[in-house]
Amino acid sequence: RYGSVEPYRVRIDLEFQPSIPDYEENGSKGSILIEMAPSSLVPHSVYNFMEEAKNWMMGIWMMGAFHRVAGHVLQVTVGFSNPVKHLAFQEYSEKYPHKKGTVGYCGRPSGPCWYVSIQDNTRNHGPGSQQKKNPYEADACFGRIIEGFDDVVVKRITRMPGGPGFINDPTKHVLIKRMTIYVPVSDDTADGYVEWQPPKQSSV
Repeated sequence: RYGSVEPYRVRIDLEFQPSIPDYEENGSKGSILIEMAPSSLVPHSVYNFMEEAKNWMMGIWMMGAFHRVAGHVLQVTVGFSNPVKHLAFQEYSEKYPHKKGTVGYCGRPSGPCWYVSIQDNTRNHGPGSQQKKNPYEADACFGRIIEGFDDVVVKRITRMPGGPGFINDPTKHVLIKRMTIYVPVSDDTADGYVEWQPPKQSSV
């Protein structure tokens, strides 16, 4: 669906509400750019996140917000009725661990809600971290932030009022306003990324 040339990227545009402490100084806008893991390592996880982004682009489901500040992660909710469901199984690759700045799925089974690791969580969310009975199970890690980690994630999102923990007041959340997929230019003579175009809806 998204082409054979990787890695895919997803830009997430954010809205900071007036409750954020630096609102007057830095305003309401911000964004992060996620580069997806190779689909050969975690195909199910990558596909599910791309489907979330595709649904935003097509206007099918547009809901999401950072709503939890923890000492090791920042968690995103995407709504209970999201048409993209959780993974069918816990998927993990030791070649793509939960390093600082990566994104992974939360919950059991994993997803569709996700989080950003603000420290190295290889042990906290890697194999054997979630249940003693299964030393191999781990949270899915499916991408890394390549733009906006220091100036948006660390400096701003970590300062959401109401934390630490889950923030129940939605006026204190950092809202996701748009998700946009970018794919590598497939032409060998060109370099860079272009916005992926959703398939046209049939009128029949």
